[in-house]
Amino acid sequence: MLQQVISWNINVSKTVTAVEGSCVVVPCQTESHSRVIWYQYHTINYPVVYDGRRSNAVEKQFRGRTSIPGEASEGNCSLMIDNVKTSDNNLHIYVWINPDSESTEKFHHQTVTISVERNAIKMQIQKRIVNGEMFQANCSVKHSCPSSPPSLHWNKSPFLKDSTSMTFNALEQGQWWYTDTLHGLATYKMHNSKMWCSTKFTTESARTTLNILYEPVNVTLTQQKEPVMEGGSVTLECAADCNPQPHTYKWLRRKMGQIKGINSTEKKRPFNNIARDTSLSCIAYNDIGTRQSDWLDLDVQYAPVILPESSCLLTGKSLKCVCRAEASPYPSIHWSIDGNDTLPSSFSFVSTNVVSGEINWAAQKQSKISCTATNYLGSDTKLLSVETSSMYIWLLAFVIPGIGLLFGSAVFIYRKKSRNRPPAYFVRNTDILLREQSLCDIAEPEERYGNVEREQSLPDIAEQEERYGNFEREQSLCDSAEEEERYGNFERFQAEDIRSPCGPDKGPDEDRLSCVYDNEFLEAQQHHNKKMAH
Repeated sequence: MLQQVISWNINVSKTVTAVEGSCVVVPCQTESHSRVIWYQYHTINYPVVYDGRRSNAVEKQFRGRTSIPGEASEGNCSLMIDNVKTSDNNLHIYVWINPDSESTEKFHHQTVTISVERNAIKMQIQKRIVNGEMFQANCSVKHSCPSSPPSLHWNKSPFLKDSTSMTFNALEQGQWWYTDTLHGLATYKMHNSKMWCSTKFTTESARTTLNILYEPVNVTLTQQKEPVMEGGSVTLECAADCNPQPHTYKWLRRKMGQIKGINSTEKKRPFNNIARDTSLSCIAYNDIGTRQSDWLDLDVQYAPVILPESSCLLTGKSLKCVCRAEASPYPSIHWSIDGNDTLPSSFSFVSTNVVSGEINWAAQKQSKISCTATNYLGSDTKLLSVETSSMYIWLLAFVIPGIGLLFGSAVFIYRKKSRNRPPAYFVRNTDILLREQSLCDIAEPEERYGNVEREQSLPDIAEQEERYGNFEREQSLCDSAEEEERYGNFERFQAEDIRSPCGPDKGPDEDRLSCVYDNEFLEAQQHHNKKMAH
């Protein structure tokens, strides 16, 4: 009875659950003591799990992995095993308090069984994640080592914006739950991406496919058959990048600036009686929002039509014709002039579906000109009108009078110069003077320019006399007679306008030159008179 009273009172759990890769603490509480040894239960020998004084005595599989974290003075005899392995499963251990004493307590009767489990990581993500809104994901792992919780790693979408995380521990049924919570701003680019978490000592969590709800972000309109014949039909498909898929579509048809809309639940729709310059668009609606596609300009093909501005322009004898035609696809242009259909033509593209052909022709007569525009859908021919260039008419209106004016001015200048020249029959001496119509006009330049100019004009007078003959001389004499009657008698006119080159008013040198001039001129005049008489 006395021995029972002084025996050790030990409190230990019968079973302890440990998580692989974590640590485990086997709780033990007794009275104050000085030494503790933990053994593995065995039927034959006593393998040491922990001995603070004899570390070499510890079994190899436990060496460096076991420790006593509590205070012996407080009666704490708990055992900690780090880096729990699968081989530690169903391990039976027991404690011996103060093994150096003479106590005969049977400590091996109070064994503890360690159960090792591989606890999978649990990840939870909220069900409804909307584009542009904050979302939350939790990654939790159970562990058996509160002093050293495991580290968690997130494998998340790179499009998760402004993400943060926080961790906490929670005790549940003797085990600790370590949780990491991730917050971030969801975007539609995260849709259908994978997300999971993992630790270094356990397997990774299940991979979850993210389901992001977002409005249509890209709406496209595609044409199943192209091109479209004018008056024909076409089927279009409205595709929208969104989640969930659209529940309603609105189809828009634009022609000549007017837009008409049709609501439908079908993403494909046929359109009939297509005309040129037609554009189509669609609007997609889902529970999150709406968006419209770009306008699709249909490639409507039609036969050529020659435009009214096609015409010909005649400039002199040069004929220039321009033929403009509208068609899709672009037409070819052929010319016909008076039945000649093999004429070359130059081409240029004026605008969309409009082509221009040009031809230049040397017109010899009024021609019959037509142009023909052709593509695989048909052709169109037009007889072109020929217009005369207004610039050419104005040119004729100015050039002909200009030529007449120029010719008249030349005749006037020539007549005036003829009157200013010395007469061919001018004979001067002290007794006899024969004078023409321009006699008075000659005297004035004679005085202005001096004797040198008069001598220079004598050969010109003789040459002119020979050129024009007797008729001009007679005409000149008649003109001189009229001039004589107009200005009065011969003596008065001679005194006022003509000074005798050999008169008393001249100097000796000047008189000598003037007399020489008169004698030479008189000889030339006599020679000319003999020639004319012959």
